[in-house]
Amino acid sequence: MRLLDCIAQSRAPFLVEQMNGVVWRLRSACDFAAQLTTCPLRYVLSDELTRTCAALAYSEGHQLADCIDLLRIPAERLWVEWSDTVRRDEFLRTAPGGIADAARPDVLRAGVLIRAARSGRSGMMTTFWTVRDQPMDPFVAALETHFDFDGSLSDPGGLTALFGASTGSTAAGLTDGRDAIQKFIRYRLERTWLDYYQQHVLSDENRTRVLRDSLATVAGDLPLLLALSLLFATRGGLPATPSSLAALNAKRRRLGKPPLLEHVEISAPVFAEAAARTDSANSSWRRGPRLHHVRGHLVRREDVVYWRAPHWRGHVRLGRVRSRNVALKLM
Repeated sequence: MRLLDCIAQSRAPFLVEQMNGVVWRLRSACDFAAQLTTCPLRYVLSDELTRTCAALAYSEGHQLADCIDLLRIPAERLWVEWSDTVRRDEFLRTAPGGIADAARPDVLRAGVLIRAARSGRSGMMTTFWTVRDQPMDPFVAALETHFDFDGSLSDPGGLTALFGASTGSTAAGLTDGRDAIQKFIRYRLERTWLDYYQQHVLSDENRTRVLRDSLATVAGDLPLLLALSLLFATRGGLPATPSSLAALNAKRRRLGKPPLLEHVEISAPVFAEAAARTDSANSSWRRGPRLHHVRGHLVRREDVVYWRAPHWRGHVRLGRVRSRNVALKLM
């Protein structure tokens, strides 16, 4: 079952009972069931598109940071879901020295619920996920992710400021393009989790552990969403297939089961990698550059961004590759 349906059908609150019998009710997926059910736009990404977005989000250089003035969230209320196994594999391949991702090795699917300003330039998002051992029980992050691409967010404190009901950031001292986007992001502990941690997390060591684990659940998501927003700006847009669940939901209702949520499946076949040329790759008589694969990447020329499609590059006698550039326009 998709993550969005797990959340929409979630009914169990998250309760923590102390040794003295006091019960804490912390924010959980069931608190978002109604919001997700009424969300007007719900996207589910194909594995191919997830891999492409992750490659852009976590690549070295300044591909996203250099396009910050072009970034827009495409709707005021939006759900986006993907396979986190695919995202994490790309993260580990492109950014092994980045933010620790150890807290999410068993995550099956992940998604975010976004509330954005009308301009699409600012807003807040909440992260959800399911794990392999409990694929039907969704989790919700304790941290909220706030963003503003016009740089209007208040000056952040360090991450330890999160325990004082303030916002925190990881941007201090970061210069790498992959991390530069963090300058436009702030994190905040949700109120129920803040109250709980203020009462129970006292030592500096425990606070560091809580912050590290909480940050690992959310830090990689917004860059992936920003890469998606750039790809949405391509002329003609991304291939979208609305779900058709009427017949299935009619059967589910007859069986007394809740209906599944309609959504839009987004893919990106135009960005598929070039087919391998093994016969040419084995040639040894060539002079000049050996045949090699060039990954897809963004190139900016003033206010226009081009997607340079993946292709093979090598000696002309091994076959000419016609690269394809897709122009991205301002939304």
